[in-house]
Amino acid sequence: MTRNWLLSRLSRETSSGRFIPEMDGLRFVAISMVILFHLNAYLAAKWPLHHAGLLPQTGWLAQSALVGFRGVELFFVISGFILALPFAAYHIHGAAPVSLRQYYLRRLTRLEPPYFVTALALFVLAVWYTKQNATTLFPHLLASLAYLHGTVYGTSSIVIGVAWSLEIEVQFYLLVPLLTLLFAVQSRGLRRISLLALILITLAAQDLFMEHSGRASLSILAYLQFFLTGFLLAEVFVTDWKQSPVARTSWDFVTLAGWPLVFVMLQSDRLAHWVFPALVFFLYCAAFRGRFSRQMFSNRWITAIGGMCYSTYLIHYEVISAVGRFTREIGAGLPYWAYLLMQSVLIGVPIVCVCSLYFVLLEKPCMRREWPRRLWSRIRTTPIPDRLVEAPATIRMASPVSSQ
Repeated sequence: MTRNWLLSRLSRETSSGRFIPEMDGLRFVAISMVILFHLNAYLAAKWPLHHAGLLPQTGWLAQSALVGFRGVELFFVISGFILALPFAAYHIHGAAPVSLRQYYLRRLTRLEPPYFVTALALFVLAVWYTKQNATTLFPHLLASLAYLHGTVYGTSSIVIGVAWSLEIEVQFYLLVPLLTLLFAVQSRGLRRISLLALILITLAAQDLFMEHSGRASLSILAYLQFFLTGFLLAEVFVTDWKQSPVARTSWDFVTLAGWPLVFVMLQSDRLAHWVFPALVFFLYCAAFRGRFSRQMFSNRWITAIGGMCYSTYLIHYEVISAVGRFTREIGAGLPYWAYLLMQSVLIGVPIVCVCSLYFVLLEKPCMRREWPRRLWSRIRTTPIPDRLVEAPATIRMASPVSSQ
């Protein structure tokens, strides 16, 4: 009973009412990679033996952590799939048309309140706790709130560091109505060739022109191939699988071999650039099609934690920093891989707990489509206390006296 109640509280709500558990399972993998990356970066700098000249980045766990930032790219593929799905269903199978007004309004009411609250809270903490200059920091806050910090400054935000990827997401949201016209192509083969060609053109353009461009590297120009990979997955999901993929044991071998291969391949930037989007595509297909894979990625605890990834992404580094102050000395004399593993448990549990609370209190209410209207209705119907009603009358009576 307690387990079901807790899972119901932690499970996210979808605006369409349709829940695809495999996607939240993949979100779990993506956010876990990002957390491990940031945890490793924090601990490596604090590891006492590091100052004795020993390199902390040894062992399979530490090497895996070094490529954890690629979890953001996994998120981009998921975003491409989720946002493309209703457009693909409309153009290919004649489902209900997508209202662009509702599309943009939903992005605004769903994502902006948690982001704005987090950015403002981190700004206040930076000024109050770390004594940073508010006047210097304020323009960076404004640029971050407008999702323009990378464009304006060419660097990640110094107010909310994770905002760089959210800025890229917003750029993608603006392009979605244009990109989804690819689904209007009637021929299945031509649709897929067009998507594949656009992915390859993007990869080639990045290889030729973007090596030394700071602002471009913080824009969708550097990551469009991952969103388009999500588009291709959505096309297959609608066209071939009829939105109900059939599980096959053979796909489980793709999962078992593919995920370890990810961490090996990502250690070569050149190889990862050209191969990683294709590998991610097949791994995501396996999450839908494998018997064991589907069970694993649809596990209720996995999907609950994965469904909270937005809240977790926004504040996980602050939790790492806060908790790590108290735990980082524990196991410091161990080999680094054992130290990192121990700290992953000691800090990982508080991350889940704190981010779960953040999700329940702030993000989940914003998942309800009608929350702005309900909030406005509550404000309008809230009775005003008598003492506040009487105050204007007193002021109006005093006005003639003061005007004489």
